[in-house]
Amino acid sequence: MSTSQGEMRSNASSTGTLSSNTYTKHTPESSLKPEAMELIRCRHLNIQTTHVKAIELISFDEAENHLTTKKVIGQELFHTLWNPTYLLGRLRGHHLQNPDTLSHHITEIGTWLRKYHDSTANQTPPNIDGSWMATEFERKMREIRESNLIPEHKLEKIKSKCSAELQKLSSPDYLPANNAFPCQVHGDFVLYNVLVDSQQNMHILDFRKTRVSSNLEDVARFYSSLWAITQTNRTRRSLLGELPARFLKAYGLPPIIADSSYFRVNLVYNFVAQLEAQHRRRNSFSWNTNREMNQIASAGMKWVYQQI
Repeated sequence: MSTSQGEMRSNASSTGTLSSNTYTKHTPESSLKPEAMELIRCRHLNIQTTHVKAIELISFDEAENHLTTKKVIGQELFHTLWNPTYLLGRLRGHHLQNPDTLSHHITEIGTWLRKYHDSTANQTPPNIDGSWMATEFERKMREIRESNLIPEHKLEKIKSKCSAELQKLSSPDYLPANNAFPCQVHGDFVLYNVLVDSQQNMHILDFRKTRVSSNLEDVARFYSSLWAITQTNRTRRSLLGELPARFLKAYGLPPIIADSSYFRVNLVYNFVAQLEAQHRRRNSFSWNTNREMNQIASAGMKWVYQQI
C-alpha cells in the first residue's frame, strides 16, 4: 500500500483515499455501517490472535457514508503469495520472505476465523439456514448462461449435480450435520481482503458484506481462493500446497471436510462466482491481472468439471 498523502484508490465497489496514517473509503452502492459495527465489535470483544486481527476502525461518518481505518503499510495476501512464485515476478525482484513464518501466520487465519464465528454462534436469529447459498447459486447460473461462459450441457450438469444438496440447505437441521452453524460471517473472506504488513501480521479488511449465514461459507471462500492459487504452477503447489488443509485444521475442521457434499457445493459456487466476476470486470483489469485471474478461474473450473 502506498504511503503518498491523499492518494486515491478504487476498486469495483468503493473509492478510497490514503493519508499518512489513515485510509478512508466511500461507496454509493450500500451503507458502510454494518462494516463499521463489525469492526467495533471485533475490537470490543478482542477478536484477534497473536498475528491476525481486523483492521482498526478510526471513525465512521454515517451521513457521508465514509469509513476511516488505520493505514497498514503492506500488500494483499494474494500478491504476497503470487508475485514471488512465478518466473516473471522473481525477475521483477519479488521474493518470498520468511516462508515458514508466512505459512504459520496464514494457518493462524483459521484460528482467527473460528474465534470470529464463535463470537456470535449462539446469538443468531432462529430459523437461519443455508438458503442464501441456494439463491446466490441460481443467480450465478443465470449470469453465466447469459454471458455464455460455460457450455450449456456442462451448465446443466453442474446444476443437476448440486441441486439436491442445494435443496437441503433450506433446512436449519441440515447445518449441524455438516459441521456448519449459523453465525455472523465476513461475507467476502478471500486472499484479497487480508493485508500483510512488514512483520507478516495479517489484517482482515472489507466487512462490507457481513451478514448472518453459515460459518462454512467463509471457510470455503478462503479455502477455495487459497487452493486455486496452489494449482496454477508447480512452484506454488510445492511451496503452498499444504496450506489449505492446515487452514482447515486451525479452524477446527478435519481436512476431509473438503470432500463432503455440503462443502463441495460451497466450492462449486465460489469457483463459478470467480469465473463470472473475472468476466464481468475484465475491462477494468490490466492485461497482467486478467492473465492472473484467468489462471485462477481455470484451476477452479477444472475442478468443477471433474465433479460432473
